[in-house]
Amino acid sequence: MFKQKKFSQPKFLSLAVCFCDLVYTASSNSQTVAAVWLGYCVMGGFKGCVMRGFARNSTMVASHLMVVLLATERFIALRFPFRYQQLMSPKRVIIVAVSLYLYAIFLATLPFMGVNKYGYQLWCDFYWSDTSPAGRFFVVIFLLQGFGCMLFTVFCNVSVIFELLAMKRRVGTGSNSASFKERLDHFKFMTIMTIVSFAYIGCSAPYLIRLACNQFGYDLSLAKDFDAVRVYLVNNMTNSYFVLFFQALFHPKVVEKFRACCGRMSETNTSIRGPEKTESVLPV
Repeated sequence: MFKQKKFSQPKFLSLAVCFCDLVYTASSNSQTVAAVWLGYCVMGGFKGCVMRGFARNSTMVASHLMVVLLATERFIALRFPFRYQQLMSPKRVIIVAVSLYLYAIFLATLPFMGVNKYGYQLWCDFYWSDTSPAGRFFVVIFLLQGFGCMLFTVFCNVSVIFELLAMKRRVGTGSNSASFKERLDHFKFMTIMTIVSFAYIGCSAPYLIRLACNQFGYDLSLAKDFDAVRVYLVNNMTNSYFVLFFQALFHPKVVEKFRACCGRMSETNTSIRGPEKTESVLPV
């Protein structure tokens, strides 16, 4: 964006997802790894565990909300293209992204106010099985938010796919006025959004299911809880790699080499087949 001197909403939101994951890795995951190797007491004991729980929940929820916002941006870009600049103006996108990050921090501070508390198990999460009115309220809010974001992300992805299919039916290949670069950028961010969204849903669903099981006393198993948390952590460790991989894959130099290679292959196939014979058809 700095090179092109032009603000790009999908690029900004991709960077927002990566930023949240970077903060998560630096503030929460690194402290958890250090606690495993150096010991619980060396890393601050219970106070250190509470801070790890806060850092983990604030950054992880923020990352998931950024993924939802990224899916929303692509949904509006395709379903409401003529109102896109009004609904997703650069200023509005930045304000919404910052507001969602502040909301994630606020949600993570509720256990400090007596609404549940941190320190559960090795991963220092809030207490999943807290059945007090305040504790259950926090868990239910977390569940509703988690499943709601997942369902909305699925809705945006499915709507975008149907809209793309409808566009191909309505607009022929010959009448498509968009340049190759515009279509390539659109396809690139569609791919990033789809992969990141499905990774978010696939990795978050086991965590939310185990959270609900613990809260309502069904199928209690510490081993299953630990496996769900491991999968949950994978999501925030892979988003940045997905974005980096597709940015490198769709780099202009890589695309030009691929197009040149395909062009040479096409010319080779034509020369092997030889000139095609055409038959003249007389009008009846």
